[in-house]
Amino acid sequence: MSGALDFAGRTAIVTGATKGLGRAYAHWLAAHGCAVVVSNRKAPDGSSSARTVCEEIVAAGGRAVVHDGPVQTPEAAEEMVRIARQHFGTPDIFISNAGVQAFRDFGSVTLDEMNALLEINLHGVLVGLKAIWPAMAEAGYGRIVLTGSSAGLWGQVGSADYAASKAAMVGIARSLTIDIPTGADICVNVIAPAAYTPMSAGSIPAEWAGYASPDHVAPVVGWLCSDRCSTSGGIYHAGAGNVRRVQILEGPVHKLSEGDIDSVMRGLTAQPEWTSSFASGAEIMPELVKAMTA
Repeated sequence: MSGALDFAGRTAIVTGATKGLGRAYAHWLAAHGCAVVVSNRKAPDGSSSARTVCEEIVAAGGRAVVHDGPVQTPEAAEEMVRIARQHFGTPDIFISNAGVQAFRDFGSVTLDEMNALLEINLHGVLVGLKAIWPAMAEAGYGRIVLTGSSAGLWGQVGSADYAASKAAMVGIARSLTIDIPTGADICVNVIAPAAYTPMSAGSIPAEWAGYASPDHVAPVVGWLCSDRCSTSGGIYHAGAGNVRRVQILEGPVHKLSEGDIDSVMRGLTAQPEWTSSFASGAEIMPELVKAMTA
């Protein structure tokens, strides 16, 4: 089997596709023969950032079409699917990448502020999946990649609502994996990317933009979107040209009858895990973390 991936005849929808990781995914797929629906909400001034990326792809010889719309509305999600079918055919690939992040103290952040984030990061994902799932189930084929985060796996300072939204991607992917119709070739996986983007620019120095480029994550997401991928429910941590698979581990079972409740609970064995998203990222982007902690 050749190492080259060919997406000729495939159609992808990428949300949050106009900068950072989403833009890299859209360009990578188009460069490998995939038709791409470039989706993003319009800018406050009414301009279309999706159109800019679409024009870049077409200028490079690829196929792409614009979808301007907020990811969290059912009408916009259904429109994404209609646009894909109108221009290219039934969508085979869905990369749910749109999301927002805000660092804030949990004691002072309001419920309205948290709900606004969850509306995009969590509800927006479910809305998109509800729109795309029937088409994939009917076709019997599909590849779905949900954007998680090491913050959702290991925690991150000032990020309770953001981490909650990203941790939810694991539960969604694994539950959908169980719900895949019998005989259908549909795979649903989670990517936890580590990259220099407009969202992470406050945490990663600009001089490391090339080292931590989203272009180093795109091949991993591309493979998860290909027919070479046969796994579902997986969590993949990728960045700076490195990738690893994340696992959720449980320790051995203990009987409550072994002793009093205090001794039993204190005796439970925890499997080794990372203490934070920063600690986890130290292995994915070692040179960057070494420089920042020197």
